Amino acid sequence: MKTTAITFLCLILIMATQSFAQGQSSLSASESSEKKRFSAEWRLSMAGTDNQDLQTQSKYVDLRLEVKSKYILTSSMFLDLQPAVRLVSGQAQTMDGADKMENKILLNQAAVHYTPASFFRLSAGALDQRYAHTSLLIDKMAFPGARVEAKLRAGDTETSLVGATSIPTSTSLSTNTNEKEATPSLNSGALKFYYVPTRDAFWSTTVGYFMYNNLPSAVAKESMLLGNEVNTLSEADYEFVNKYEGVEAGTYLRLPVGSLLHVSLVGEYLKNLKAEDDVNTATMYSAGASVHMTGNLDLNLMGGYFSVAPEAAVAYFNARGFETNRQGYFGETGLSFRKEGFNVGVRYTDSEVMFTNSIQSREKTIMIKLETFYANI
Repeated sequence: MKTTAITFLCLILIMATQSFAQGQSSLSASESSEKKRFSAEWRLSMAGTDNQDLQTQSKYVDLRLEVKSKYILTSSMFLDLQPAVRLVSGQAQTMDGADKMENKILLNQAAVHYTPASFFRLSAGALDQRYAHTSLLIDKMAFPGARVEAKLRAGDTETSLVGATSIPTSTSLSTNTNEKEATPSLNSGALKFYYVPTRDAFWSTTVGYFMYNNLPSAVAKESMLLGNEVNTLSEADYEFVNKYEGVEAGTYLRLPVGSLLHVSLVGEYLKNLKAEDDVNTATMYSAGASVHMTGNLDLNLMGGYFSVAPEAAVAYFNARGFETNRQGYFGETGLSFRKEGFNVGVRYTDSEVMFTNSIQSREKTIMIKLETFYANI
């Protein structure tokens, strides 16, 4: 009853504040011609999740306020701050990895970007790791680090070369190391390609290399419960059986089919070159469609398949999306109300264990989500 009451209260809050957000958006549109140093936008979302397997279960409501803000320091430098507030209520018994479901203030990104020329950018701070990595390798979270990017634009295409080094942390930016352990790191490089021929069509492809170093005992212990192979050295010390270094790739395509339909295709691939071939590969494929029902209403459909072998990735850092030693399918449907400015939908995931163990079992998750569009502050 408590969870149900909170759910309805949050729903009313989102719908009420969205009316205010739309008014703010109209005001900011009238000022769009003015050059401002500071700009920001925000949105609210609420999700109710039911997750269960043979051993554990969780039912909770997740309410989030997310902000994207930008402050121009000079003509070549700006601050990029993307904080979020998460409030969670309910019952949880599952392992969550680095992105734990708990009340907190977190950072999707907090960085300074320096662009001395149109073809070069240097970024430092808490950087969004999904900028250059696939969802198979890592959940959407920020790690402290630095990134350099060189870009080449030609017509409707853009090619960029990205190099980055960061310190793997949880969403609270904790490294989970003790005083005797070295600082962990994630070093990576990627080649990214974009093709945007029209406003409604685009194709992007990323190919990259990654390497984790000095992953701490606490991360190994958590990852053991999420599908990785880990050695127990003592009651307090754990280490991964394999290192994590390899290649990843992702391709994303969206195309209009006539005026009433858009289709999308996604494919991702990951391989840990430091593990045996039968346990080192992950793949994910999905297809979706957006049907314009009316001038205001869109129907969105999406489904896909995933397979993540036990040693393909560090499970602690991809547990919110996939974990490791898992394969299964997911489906999602929803409605987008463009005039009112919000989406509502439901997602179902069925995840089976690839190699039988005493910790993991078949897992089923259903999530109902309502989120507003971003509105200018």
